[in-house]
Parts: sequence; structure tokens; C-alpha cells
Amino acid sequence: MKYLQFVITLMFFLVLNNVAFSQNAMINILTQNAGIVKIGEKLILEVSITNTNYKDFIGIYKLKIQVSVPEKIVSIDSVGNILPTGWRILSNNGSSITLSNGMDMIAATDNRNILISLKAKEIGGLSTISGQLSFSNGVAPGTEPGSLKNDLPGDNNSTTTCKVIE
Repeated sequence: MKYLQFVITLMFFLVLNNVAFSQNAMINILTQNAGIVKIGEKLILEVSITNTNYKDFIGIYKLKIQVSVPEKIVSIDSVGNILPTGWRILSNNGSSITLSNGMDMIAATDNRNILISLKAKEIGGLSTISGQLSFSNGVAPGTEPGSLKNDLPGDNNSTTTCKVIE
């Protein structure tokens, strides 16, 4: 009888472990200087990616981050972006940039900060900047669709704002 109770308790904790502590990545974006920038100047957008799991790494080429900006008033610079070691820019058309974690494995409960340089083009705003986290299959260059086991999709999107003034 005690053996049966032990097995049932063990099964309960194994299930709880897989449900409560699922592999999960989250994104958060924030403009510096409250998102206010003068025309012709630069604004820094900080993108934070966090592995919220307490025990599992996020593998190489698993994360794809896309950031879109209001192209009428700001553009994403091709220089001045600061990426963590191993990260790669997959594309940048000035209004949208896509990044991959490349060769960077993200340890449990660790995070990465990315700085994206924006240039103010025209007076306008308050306008929305959006960030979306998606997943790849873990094979270079990280462009193919994939998934992260048991990811919680509620924290895979983030928004912030910017305003260009004189």
C-alpha cells in the first residue's frame, strides 16, 4: 500500500513538473527616453528575451524575433544595433527586422538584451512598435518554422510606442 502511495505521489509530481515548469521564452520591448525622439536623431529600442524555465536551455537557432516600427516616422538603422554574442540579423528592410539567437544557447532563467537603433524621419506619433517572438526548428540559419515544447504563447508579443518631435 505504501508503495502504491509512493508511485501515485511520484506521478503527481512528475506531471506537475511538466505542466508548471514548461519550457517558455518571453519577449519584452521598451523604447528608451519614453519613446520620444527629435527628428533626425536616434532612438534606442531595447528588446529583452527571457528563458523563464528553471532547468532547460533554449537551443541554438530556436528563437526568431521580429520587430516592426511605424515606417512613416522612424526606420531601423542598418548599423548601431547591439546583439548578444552569437545572434544574427536574418533580415532588415528598415521597417521590420528579424533576428535569430543563432549560436547562443540561453540558460535556464537567463535573459538576453538586444539594442536596436531607430532613426527619426518625420514628425508624428504616438505610434506603436511591436515585437513578436516565434520559433525555428533549431537548424541554421534559423529561418524554418519550428516550436518550443510547451511554450506559453501569451508572452510572445510585446508593444511599446514612439513619438517624433521637432
